[in-house]
This record gives sequence, C-alpha cells and structure tokens, in this order.
Amino acid sequence: MSDLQCAARIIVVNPPGLADVAWLASAIHLEKVQAVYAADDVPDSGPVESLADDLGVPSHLGHGDLHDGSTGFGELVDRHRGETVVVVRGGVAADPVLLLVDADGSTEQPIDGLA
Repeated sequence: MSDLQCAARIIVVNPPGLADVAWLASAIHLEKVQAVYAADDVPDSGPVESLADDLGVPSHLGHGDLHDGSTGFGELVDRHRGETVVVVRGGVAADPVLLLVDADGSTEQPIDGLA
C-alpha cells in the first residue's frame, strides 16, 4: 500500500555546500523552503543562519542527529510533510541533494535551480 500523505521535501546540505550561501539561496528559492535546520555535527552555524536569512525563514540550530534513519530526521519528516526544509548536517559532499521522504522510503531528485 502506498503512502497517502505528501512526502516531505528535504534539501540536504553539507558544510562544503555552504561555501557560497547567496548562490545556494538563489538556486533553491523556488523550492519555497519553510525552515533551515542544522544538526549538532555542523561546526559553524554562521552560514546556516545566513542561508535562513537569505531565504527569509527561521533557522533551528543544534537540532541533534539529522542523518537518514535517525529519530531527529524522522521527526522533521513527520513535521514537514508536504513542505520543503533544508537540513544542514555533517558530510563532505559539496552539492545539495533533494530527498523526497514518505512512509515508503526516500527518493533522491535533482533540485530545479541546480540541475
């Protein structure tokens, strides 16, 4: 049986992806981001706050473990079904990734402004 609820749209960004916050904000602005969350493993919250400011949305810092499968990530998915949020978490990938997450799992898709 497929999931009847809308998927949460999670834009995953690692710290290297925050090197040019203004460019990133302009690239994802059409996604209608609702909030920016930062995991505990993000070493510098300054770029996270700048991204949220550039998008005109609230930032939530030190939000625990936000890696796939964690309780914190699952709570964000449940809270933001049908919405788009940015999750900044530790990692080395420079390019942001869009995950569509529902009860059936997650699917990676290109981000319109980055494709």
